[in-house]
Amino acid sequence: MTKLLLAVTLTATLNTLLLAQTTLSLGERSATNIDFMQANEIRDTTHIKQDPTPFTKEIELMSADEQLEYDRIYNEKYFAPWTQSTVELSKGAKTWQFKYAKEKTYRSDGQSIPKSWYRYEITNSNFKNSDTLNIPAITLRHTDLRLYPSSRGIYYDPKRAGEGFPFDYSQNSSVHINTPIIISHYSLDQLWVYAQTSFASGWIKIDDIAFTNLDFQEKFQNDNYAITVKDNLKLSDDNGEISLVKMGSIFPIDPKTKKYLMAKKDEKGFAKLEKVTVNDVDIIAQKPIKFNEYNLAYISKQLVGEPYGWGGKERCRDCSALTRDFFSPFGIYLPRNSRQQAKSGAEFMSLKGLGATQKKQTIVDYAKPFRSMLFVPGHITLYLGEKKGEPIILHNYWGVRLNDGSKKVMGRAIISTTTPGKELPDVKQRSMLINTLTGIVNF
Repeated sequence: MTKLLLAVTLTATLNTLLLAQTTLSLGERSATNIDFMQANEIRDTTHIKQDPTPFTKEIELMSADEQLEYDRIYNEKYFAPWTQSTVELSKGAKTWQFKYAKEKTYRSDGQSIPKSWYRYEITNSNFKNSDTLNIPAITLRHTDLRLYPSSRGIYYDPKRAGEGFPFDYSQNSSVHINTPIIISHYSLDQLWVYAQTSFASGWIKIDDIAFTNLDFQEKFQNDNYAITVKDNLKLSDDNGEISLVKMGSIFPIDPKTKKYLMAKKDEKGFAKLEKVTVNDVDIIAQKPIKFNEYNLAYISKQLVGEPYGWGGKERCRDCSALTRDFFSPFGIYLPRNSRQQAKSGAEFMSLKGLGATQKKQTIVDYAKPFRSMLFVPGHITLYLGEKKGEPIILHNYWGVRLNDGSKKVMGRAIISTTTPGKELPDVKQRSMLINTLTGIVNF
């Protein structure tokens, strides 16, 4: 018998209807260049089983009341853009990316980006018409927030360690399907909109959004939500695939039919509700799912091994996207970047001023398995527990810094100690995680 993810039974439709329908089913992410990056091994990845399941036995359970309060806050923040009258950003916060026009930048193939491209895209950004729309909207598929209204990437010198693909500096963040946004204005070519989500802002393709009116918002924001608990699902209809759906995507539950709801665009560009049929079990569940051993293993196992995707590049995750999508099914909302996430817990414990041995002991003593994150400026990890006195973490990790400035590239989500690569003769000791960690974030 299939184990249930929830205290309540998962809703799943197993019969095939003859009528035209939109279905959510098992799928896979199509391979791209990101799947062929370097993915080296270190001692931790070969000597620590890359399965978080054993660590779930040490968890501190969350009460139902505690989860429901976290979930209430989650929903409030998720739908916040629909309560705004405008994009709540200063001019500087909207246009800081123009700095790249003054720098030496490249395409992924190493070709220099001409200044003429920046001149065109800065004009195309049309910020002189900022806040002329101020219209609430919603995403229709998994999409991206770009810093310029263009799909073309911006890279620093690919010959430098930690630069080049996949570090596209125009990639601000990926955005899940059914995400509420508010729109500031159109690009000059009318192909993009400048939008703000609850966690990031940037340019989204006009084809990937629909405007929302009050009637749609009231029906969509119904306080009864499901969340995908399986990664890389396929959403499709009679015309083919609509979108890849990542774990952590929200679908309201229709109060009458108990089917899941999504947004589709009508002929006027506004969102209308569409019912979604689910043809597989254990892929979507009512939010929040219970914080227990089975669910923690089920969610976290799916994250191990995913290629490193800067800003959600190529529909993969970076370090903070991993933590964000891990906590979402349990009703815990996290901001998008690691610095903001470090400020979002119920408790923050500083590790500054401690030596490596003291840090490890403090982590083991005070961090909570699957309820804590370990933070270093620019990187964040999920704490799994300890093994023989060593803190063990799950993190999407680019690589280990070496003495010559290069990196031993991991390029994926791994389970490791806080000293990954310590056995390497040329590892840069000062840059090792344990020596740079600055805090514990507890929930």
